[in-house]
Amino acid sequence: MPACGKSTLGRHIARRTGLRFVDGDRLIEQREGQTLAQLLAQRGYLGLREAEERALLAEDFSGVVLATGGSAVYSQPVMKKLHRLGPVVFIDVTESELAKRLGNFAERGVACAPGTDLSALYAERQPLYEREADVRVAALDRGEQQLAEEILLAAAEWQQRQSDTKE
Repeated sequence: MPACGKSTLGRHIARRTGLRFVDGDRLIEQREGQTLAQLLAQRGYLGLREAEERALLAEDFSGVVLATGGSAVYSQPVMKKLHRLGPVVFIDVTESELAKRLGNFAERGVACAPGTDLSALYAERQPLYEREADVRVAALDRGEQQLAEEILLAAAEWQQRQSDTKE
């Protein structure tokens, strides 16, 4: 979801691990030469999702902490690629907390159908995030450092489970 903390936590984790951080939204903007809001206005939400899919499929994210845009979950090819690279982390934030963080939802450049409000988007995406998540962390009432540590621990446990199933 937008404003759940993907980029902030991704930067913390990258610093902690020494890995490079990539912000998927910035990657799209660099590749397309426009902001997400401009892309959304010109191409519509499906055009923005297509730009995101192209950007995420074109890059090699091995050894990278990647914060995707919230709509990456709609692309099965992208999700398949991400699952091969490492754990897919779902930062679970309540709808009310997202509303506080987002401010003006319409100006954010969120890839959703015209007229969709935060409640509808939350209801649509939440089950997708739950389905695709290898690791899920609840973000309420914890600081960034604590959440980053929790994600790192959960990712290590996930990695161990993957190793155990391959043996």
